[in-house]
Amino acid sequence: MQRFLHAFMHGHFIEAFHYNYLLLILIPYLILLGIEKLFLTGETKVRWKSVIEGRTMAIAMIILAPSWFIIRNILNI
Repeated sequence: MQRFLHAFMHGHFIEAFHYNYLLLILIPYLILLGIEKLFLTGETKVRWKSVIEGRTMAIAMIILAPSWFIIRNILNI
């Protein structure tokens, strides 16, 4: 993560994502989460929240993160 942040902060985006491919999925998710928290109101916020913070997304993240950790270390990525 530290190598990713260093490369990302210096504008080397492709190099940064080579250090941590999982962030290709997490960054858009975090952006959507930020939009939902900061800019949406009313019924739209309720619908977005049910998708972004719903049970399905939580289960997906719980499975995805440890799986990526194991696969990354086995394949030496």
